Amino acid sequence: MTAVGTLERASPAPLPLATPEAYGHDQALDAMLYAVRRMGIQATDRQVATLLSVAERHLLPPETDEEPFPHGTMRGYRRHRRRREPACGPCREACRLESAARRKRSRVQKPCGTEAAYHRHLRRWEEPCQPCREAHRAYVRAYRKRRAHALAAA
Repeated sequence: MTAVGTLERASPAPLPLATPEAYGHDQALDAMLYAVRRMGIQATDRQVATLLSVAERHLLPPETDEEPFPHGTMRGYRRHRRRREPACGPCREACRLESAARRKRSRVQKPCGTEAAYHRHLRRWEEPCQPCREAHRAYVRAYRKRRAHALAAA
């Protein structure tokens, strides 16, 4: 190691002492610096700066001005995703309900007599009605005709 670090904070700007969290954060950093000095650890300035930034990031509660986490809402779910952390149960449930409502709003049920309505009957384990059966027969005939032309051209 080339030079002994000065063991000073990388960002000496004092935090406003209006909140107890800011005061506790400041105290914790000073305590870490004191402990490093007492242990007699020789480190470069860069190593000291890295140590303090890691300690600030991982060992201390984050300094944020964000409002409390809105759990159980889509906003809370998006905040979980933005932070790349797994969403809590209430936020996952809010996302599930919102997604279901969005799917329900966006679906327009096709009337009977279409291919989509034919498959809707089948999904519901119902016997397809006559207009739906005729629409499906017409679709299959057109599909086979298109397929035959495609195979002939190839």
